[in-house]
Amino acid sequence: MTRRRLLTPIVAVATFVALASGGAAAAAWIASASVNATASSATVATTLAQSGNLATTYRYTGTTSTSASGSLVLTNTGRTPLTYTLAAQTTGHATLAQKTALSLWTGTCGTTVPATGAVTTTLADAAPALPAAARTIAPGASATVCLATRITGADASASNAALQGQSITVAFTATGSAGANWKAAASAPAFTQSVYRVGSAGAVSCSANWWSRGVTLSWPAPANRVAGSPVAYRVVDTRTGGEIAAVTVDAGTASVSFDGYAIAQNGTHALAVEARDTVSGSISAVNPTIAITRTTPWNLGVLFPTLQCP
Repeated sequence: MTRRRLLTPIVAVATFVALASGGAAAAAWIASASVNATASSATVATTLAQSGNLATTYRYTGTTSTSASGSLVLTNTGRTPLTYTLAAQTTGHATLAQKTALSLWTGTCGTTVPATGAVTTTLADAAPALPAAARTIAPGASATVCLATRITGADASASNAALQGQSITVAFTATGSAGANWKAAASAPAFTQSVYRVGSAGAVSCSANWWSRGVTLSWPAPANRVAGSPVAYRVVDTRTGGEIAAVTVDAGTASVSFDGYAIAQNGTHALAVEARDTVSGSISAVNPTIAITRTTPWNLGVLFPTLQCP
């Protein structure tokens, strides 16, 4: 009789513990399922549209270029507010990226950057900050971010000459986040910016001028010559670097004539043509050389010099 009285409370306690344990597990599972259902129903999605004239070739004098402009439209296509960040993947010439200023703002887009409210950085910045008005976007809403870029600053020669012929390629990616774990990203097409460098003149041809005992050198203009912009040419002795003749023309071809007195010594001289864009000051590499031979009677070196084509 006493033994049965002791077993009853023990069974009751065991039953209570089991129920309590099972109830706690059930509550934890329900709470977890509820959280997951809420997060997964909040669809996170975004798009990024890019427009404008960000792909450009800068052709300028001095240390500051004109501006290129465009815009990014960030659209929250999901069903929850998103907090946005921007990333820029830039490849190419590192110094050019560092010297290309990037301005971002909201409002009226164009090449004129507002005096206040704009974020200013460079294209070397991997995570440029968005303007305040574009950092949080409601579901179904959009934000237009205006962009402007231009080259600023100077290199050791005080002219940015080292940037001529260099280029960078940039691709923007916008990421919208809802909390720490839910994110959506969209990328815009990459664009390339470069600094104009006038190309080399074409292959040089030579014809003799019997009446002056000199020669005429002719060549095609650089393939990337800008029509309406004269190109200044120098014929140089590649051994000494000295200038033999010069001419400035705005045409598809150029030529210059000179006699034997333009070259100081007898012998065969490797001459080449250097082109300079008169607007930007850009200077080309010299084109392939042409061999011109200078002779004088009895090899005296001074009187009646004659030049001969190859």
